[in-house]
Amino acid sequence: MEPYVKSEHHKGVTTIEFFHPQSNSLPKALLDKLAQTIHSAGNDDDCKVILLRSAGEKAFCAGASFDELAAINTEEEGLEFFSGFAHVINNMRKCPQFIIARIQGKCVGGGVGIAAAADYAIATEAADIKLSELAVGIGPFVVGPAVERKWEPPLFLL
Repeated sequence: MEPYVKSEHHKGVTTIEFFHPQSNSLPKALLDKLAQTIHSAGNDDDCKVILLRSAGEKAFCAGASFDELAAINTEEEGLEFFSGFAHVINNMRKCPQFIIARIQGKCVGGGVGIAAAADYAIATEAADIKLSELAVGIGPFVVGPAVERKWEPPLFLL
């Protein structure tokens, strides 16, 4: 199957689904399409809530494309590569509608940032998260702010 991002609208709910045959990893072209689709849904007055999901049952998102990461040779290419998830997360953060993410399996690297940027993340028992950046010696600087905002300590204690 070919990679895709598609959206459907039904009775105020826009469902955005993405797919990539490599465990729903997100190369730049798919990240750009996902960011654009989220932005468009956020500007649609008929859209009241967004359901963000990936296809399949085994992996929600394997993160960035390691093929693209390995091909980085310049600082500019690196900036462009790492900006992909930043654009998706920023469009989610600025979106006026509630975004509910369905996490049905492995959620790795940038996928953790997407889950954290959602207003609500609903996970199945098979869900599992991992910041793969740490395993290869890269800090999770792109997804870090979204993760930190999601898991800030409460402002009050009971």
